[in-house]
Amino acid sequence: MSRVIEIYTKDYCPYCDRAKDYFDSKGLQYREIDVTKTPEAYAELKQRTNHMTVPQIFIDGEFIGGYTDMIAKVRSGSLVI
Repeated sequence: MSRVIEIYTKDYCPYCDRAKDYFDSKGLQYREIDVTKTPEAYAELKQRTNHMTVPQIFIDGEFIGGYTDMIAKVRSGSLVI
């Protein structure tokens, strides 16, 4: 089953790198939206999530949260990727 994964990132974010490494290790493709130098993308992030931190992850349009949120959901079995 193919999942649509979107991840909002910044270029100096270790948790962003961890999230991308996780997806890469699973062979999953994702759309990275780098908000580092794109004010429009950063405004979109804030509007979609009410958060100003990264990473923020969506899977199949569902807001998952940040890296630690995602990993906690994976470990609990409430998120299967």
